[in-house]
Amino acid sequence: MANGDETVDQPEVTYYAILSDAGVPTGLVRRTQVPHGTEDESFRRDLSWRPTEFLRKYKLGHNEIDYKEISAEEAQSLATSWRQEWAREDALESDR
Repeated sequence: MANGDETVDQPEVTYYAILSDAGVPTGLVRRTQVPHGTEDESFRRDLSWRPTEFLRKYKLGHNEIDYKEISAEEAQSLATSWRQEWAREDALESDR
């Protein structure tokens, strides 16, 4: 019998910031541990997460763009910042 104190196991998620040559975050990738392995997704301008092969290609040596692991809080902060920036850019575009 459930007592209300049970927690549902959440999948382990690791976040990575994709870095410019200057070390500035320019993209966001998350890796989720799933029963059959891992799923990698990148954060898109339409505010969705879509499948990506960025980390796999980097590991194979097919991608020279650097990245670093970041916390969930840092990832959320980046996503919020970009959402605001993109909204401003979209507003400027619609005014033209």
